[in-house]
Amino acid sequence: MFKSMFDSFMRMRPSYRAALIILVLAVVWIGSGFIVGGHKASSSDAQAKAVDVPRVRVQILAAADRDATITIRGRTQALHSVDVRAEVEGVVQALRVEKGDRVKMGDVLCEIKLNDRAAKLQQARALVAQTAKQHDVDVDLAKNGFRSTTQVSQSAASLEAAKATQQTMEIELANTKIKSPFAGIVDDRYVTVGDYMKVGDKCAMIVAPEPFLAVGQVSEHEVGELKVGDPITANLVTGETVQGKISFVSIRADDTTRTFRIEAELPNPDAKLRAGISADIRIPVRQLMAEKISPGILVLDDNGVIGVRTVERGIVHFHPVDIVSDGPDGMWVSGLSDGIAVITVGQEFVNDGERVQTVQDKGGRA
Repeated sequence: MFKSMFDSFMRMRPSYRAALIILVLAVVWIGSGFIVGGHKASSSDAQAKAVDVPRVRVQILAAADRDATITIRGRTQALHSVDVRAEVEGVVQALRVEKGDRVKMGDVLCEIKLNDRAAKLQQARALVAQTAKQHDVDVDLAKNGFRSTTQVSQSAASLEAAKATQQTMEIELANTKIKSPFAGIVDDRYVTVGDYMKVGDKCAMIVAPEPFLAVGQVSEHEVGELKVGDPITANLVTGETVQGKISFVSIRADDTTRTFRIEAELPNPDAKLRAGISADIRIPVRQLMAEKISPGILVLDDNGVIGVRTVERGIVHFHPVDIVSDGPDGMWVSGLSDGIAVITVGQEFVNDGERVQTVQDKGGRA
């Protein structure tokens, strides 16, 4: 076959043979350009693809036992505080305390003028003495038949009425001295000498320094994990940290917020705590395996679920997490497997399912 083709080629005119040779060479030259160019293009595409793969920094997480903690935003509150009020009316004639004073139970706070109360008490005592003598006489006469049973009963009733009047006057006289119902600190004073007080008017506020309370509201999803006696830690906005125990968990939800009130008793032997201070109330509820991360690596998926982005075999994956506890040195989360590579830098610029290159974080294992 090749011999016949060669013979045919040789029988062609020289000009045709030259044209055919030039055509073949041109085809070979053009074809070689496509091949070489194709190889160059493929190499360039591969380099471009390598450059386009984003780099992220990852850290290998290590799981550890951790107390799952419920954190409640609350405040401090005095367990015992009361506005001490007047039980009788009159003009204030003396004040025995100033704001900030410590008082014991029964200490006098304010004094109201006696006016004619002392005289009325003497009159009541005299009436008791008189009716008591009359009753004794009636009893003796009744023994000899000179008084009826009815007359004796009437004199006895008169005696009891006189005693009741005397007791009322004694109470009213005692109430002119307004006393502290328990030991505490005078937090406020509402009157001054010369003021006229009516029944129910406030004399002073007394606050018992110990124990204090940390109070807050817990959600209906978490209230079932709490019980009276559970330990708590109250981190006050003033920088103080106080340990205490839950003393009350409400069985009724607030109609508006659907939350439940909790109270925890806090020791306050030095009376350093103040009512109304904001506090983070941390309550450990159970123990589980958790990983420590920086809050800055948390992201949200399209549905608003909180989680982290990880890399597995070069592919980005989103993993939802549950926050176990949070503190100044980091955040503890659950829901991740031990030894997983979590993205610490670049998580905002990659998506789930995307291929990435990884660089080990200098921090190593968490």
